[in-house]
Amino acid sequence: MAQKKKSSKKKNTTLFTAACVLLGLLVILIVFLVKKDQIFTNLKETAFFDKVFGSTPTVIENHEPAEPKKTQTIPLKNEEVTIKIESEEAPEPKYSESETEAEVSKTAEVAKPVESTKVKDEVKETPKKTEEKKPVVTGRTELQLCFVNIDGDGSVVRQLVKRKVPKSDSPLTASINLLLSGPDTTLSAERNLMSLIPAGTKLLSAKVSGGVAYLNFNDAFEINTYGVEGYIHQLEQIVYTATAFSTVNSVQFLIEGEKRDYLGSEGVLIASPLSRSSF
Repeated sequence: MAQKKKSSKKKNTTLFTAACVLLGLLVILIVFLVKKDQIFTNLKETAFFDKVFGSTPTVIENHEPAEPKKTQTIPLKNEEVTIKIESEEAPEPKYSESETEAEVSKTAEVAKPVESTKVKDEVKETPKKTEEKKPVVTGRTELQLCFVNIDGDGSVVRQLVKRKVPKSDSPLTASINLLLSGPDTTLSAERNLMSLIPAGTKLLSAKVSGGVAYLNFNDAFEINTYGVEGYIHQLEQIVYTATAFSTVNSVQFLIEGEKRDYLGSEGVLIASPLSRSSF
C-alpha cells in the first residue's frame, strides 16, 4: 500500500515536471515567434552559423529585416498645440529685401546689448501744439473823441475830449463806436456836448492801410436832418477821432462796403480820403 502511494506521488511529480517543461517550451516558442525577425536578423548580421557550423542556413541567408511600421498621425480637431522653445541665445535679426542699408544699420545698433549697468528709458514726447491765443488786454487807456458844441451865437464848434476806457485790441473800432454812442452826460467834460452823426449809424468794419483808415458804415450814415452843415460836422467828428491815432492820417468813408462820390442829397464830396485839413 505504501509502495503504491509512493509510486503515485512519483508519477505526479513527473507530470508536473513535464508540464513545466512544456510550458517553458511554449513560452520560448511564443518569444521566438514574436522576436523571429529580430533573431534572424541578428544571426545573419553576426554570421553565427558561419562561425560555429561553417555555413549559414538558407532561411537565415535569405532573410530580409522587416521595415519598421510607420506611425499614423491622427490630426486633432479644434485643438491646437503650441510648443514654445526658448533659447538663451538671441535670434539673429532678419531683414527684408525692401529695407535700406541705413535701416539695417539702425536696427543693428538698437539690437546691441547695453553695456551700462543701469538702463534708462528716454521717452521723447512730441510737443503738443498749443492753440494761439490772443493776448488778454488788461488795464485802461485814454481815447480822444470829437463832439460839437453850440455856442451863444448859434455856431457849431468842434470839441475834443478824452475818455478813459478799458484797453482793447482794436482801439480804433472802440473809439468810433464810443463816438457813435454820443457824449456821456455823467462826465462833466461832456455834459454840454452833442453829436451831429445821424442816429442809427453803425460801424460795419474798420481797417488801416498805408495811413488811411477805411471805415465802413450802414446806410443810416447818409441821412442827416441838419442839412449840409450837419453832413460836414459828422464827417469832421469821425476824421478827428480816427486821426488821433498816430497810424491814421486820413479816412476813406464807405457806405455798405461801397465807395460813394457824395454824401447825402446835399452833395458833400467823400470820393477820396479826408484829413483834418479838409475841414
